[in-house]
Amino acid sequence: MKSEHHENNRVLIVDDQPEIHDDFKEMLSPRLAQAVEDNLAAAFMREEEEAWLPEFELLHASNGEQAYEIIQTGKKSNRPIAVAYIDIRMPPGIDGIETIRRVRKIDRDVEIVMMTAYTDKALPEIVHDMELLHKLLYIRKPFVHEEIQQITLSLVGKWNIERELAEKQRQLTSSHRRLEAVLNATGDAIALHDSAGHLVFANQAYEKLLGLKESELKKIPPHTLTAHYQERFREPDLRDVEGRFLLDSGNLVETTGASQGPPQRLFYRSTVPVHNGHREEIGHLVLYRDVSKEIEAEQMRAEVLRLRTELETTHSFAGMVGTSPGMQQVYALMQQAAEGEIAVFIRGESGTGKELVAKSIHHNSSRKQGPFVALNCAAIPETLIESELFGHERGAFTGAEGRRIGAFERANGGTILLDEIGDMPYVLQGKLLRVLQEREIQRVGGTALIPVDIRVMTATNKDLERLVEKDAFRQDLFYRVAAFPIAIPPLRDRREDVPLLARHFLDKHAERAGKSISGISTAALRLLLQYDWPGNVRELENAIERAVLLEADAVLQAGSLPPQLSPVVAAGSNRSPPAILPLVEVERQALAHALEVADNNVTQAAQALGINRSTLHRKLKKYNLARD
Repeated sequence: MKSEHHENNRVLIVDDQPEIHDDFKEMLSPRLAQAVEDNLAAAFMREEEEAWLPEFELLHASNGEQAYEIIQTGKKSNRPIAVAYIDIRMPPGIDGIETIRRVRKIDRDVEIVMMTAYTDKALPEIVHDMELLHKLLYIRKPFVHEEIQQITLSLVGKWNIERELAEKQRQLTSSHRRLEAVLNATGDAIALHDSAGHLVFANQAYEKLLGLKESELKKIPPHTLTAHYQERFREPDLRDVEGRFLLDSGNLVETTGASQGPPQRLFYRSTVPVHNGHREEIGHLVLYRDVSKEIEAEQMRAEVLRLRTELETTHSFAGMVGTSPGMQQVYALMQQAAEGEIAVFIRGESGTGKELVAKSIHHNSSRKQGPFVALNCAAIPETLIESELFGHERGAFTGAEGRRIGAFERANGGTILLDEIGDMPYVLQGKLLRVLQEREIQRVGGTALIPVDIRVMTATNKDLERLVEKDAFRQDLFYRVAAFPIAIPPLRDRREDVPLLARHFLDKHAERAGKSISGISTAALRLLLQYDWPGNVRELENAIERAVLLEADAVLQAGSLPPQLSPVVAAGSNRSPPAILPLVEVERQALAHALEVADNNVTQAAQALGINRSTLHRKLKKYNLARD
């Protein structure tokens, strides 16, 4: 599954026989697969899947009521079940069919596999309600191990892909609505046709101009639509135009003299091709602009080019917002990096979006069909980071009760991002260098060398060159990972992007909160522009999200923004000086603010406050600010 979201490997087994649950534990354990038993099983297996299985999270229920509760709890906690194996007969209580019926009322997406030992009935004889056949498979006992493994792999993969597609569809719908609002606000009549001439989109001005709704225009065949154009419009009578318009300093101006007949409207018509990301022509854009009053030829050409650029540009780096020169340089470097396999080194302050840059490069590279795995080296205890990177075998250390697949193996065929690489322990840097050179890993406690085909990206907010000088970071590793550096400018150095980012986050969080906030007031925008944003884009998004929740007006006001954006306003510059706060309250507020800016990252908050992690943990507990 190739998604920015974490994969869901949750599988539920519903059966009243304990031995069935034991069989599934054995069949779906992440271990070396046994030899393929027959040709049928071999046909199911792909060569790359014969070596090992992913780690499935198995859940168990002995009856339908338990299964219903597990699926309902997973749905409420946003940890839904991907696949459910449900036995048909489970006395006493509700049977498998009733279980499926109840489950479908709360979760239409779970992939269901019915199990039965009865081989004399076809699926339609067992399931009479056709509605229940949605996402339903039917297998008979006893099971072929490889068949269960492949069914589970396929259905889990299908479930994750469908979930990703649903999210992409939601994002696409949101983007379409915003684009539609922009096109309706231009005042021009704009329509998009596909390569065959069928209407794809028409804004409100275009509907009004042709006297038909978009839904009606889409039903009209191309040749009939052309005839409708010809009937609706005619070539201007130049003699009449010359009598009613004068070319004054390059502008077309209507005369005030009396004219015979109904007044004419003169339109400028422009048709431009529209291309996809592969520069393939997929249709054409038609624009009608009323130029009856004050139109300048050069302004029209510039406007048409602007519209053409906006509508034809493929946003290759989705989620990246910013038009400043600094970000344009970042985009250019990202495009170059996406075209190759070179090791990318992303540097930037906390909150600038280093992981987003890495994801964008991956999803625009030749490895976009492979997984993207991000690992924060600063967030993992030093004793566990090697296991997180390379995995471990059962019994490799205390608490290693089973085999664990590390980040490098999970990223096989795709890209791995080692975030905060500057915090990697020095002793582990040598092992990482060997992996990068040899392209093979060895699990902790294991002896086998496992080849991996991955692209490595790294990111940090530290000065690695200074760490190299201090012998805190290996020089040979630095040269290996820093082959293609990309520096993301802090938000204070690209303030022209603040309005774009603020509007982007406003739309995002207003939609999530179900609020209709149409824009940002001038006073609020002034505060956003004058603030230095030490937490960069992350802090800006947090500020906008907070303001959206507090805002009761249709326009986001300055008073809803966090007080730190305007210390003078927060303190009340026209009021009497505020009361002096106790020292403990000042310290508590400083700790809470540091956590908010650092997005609850204790390591980064401690560094910003100039104290160590243990001291910060102690103070957080003291002021009841500690979080999981």
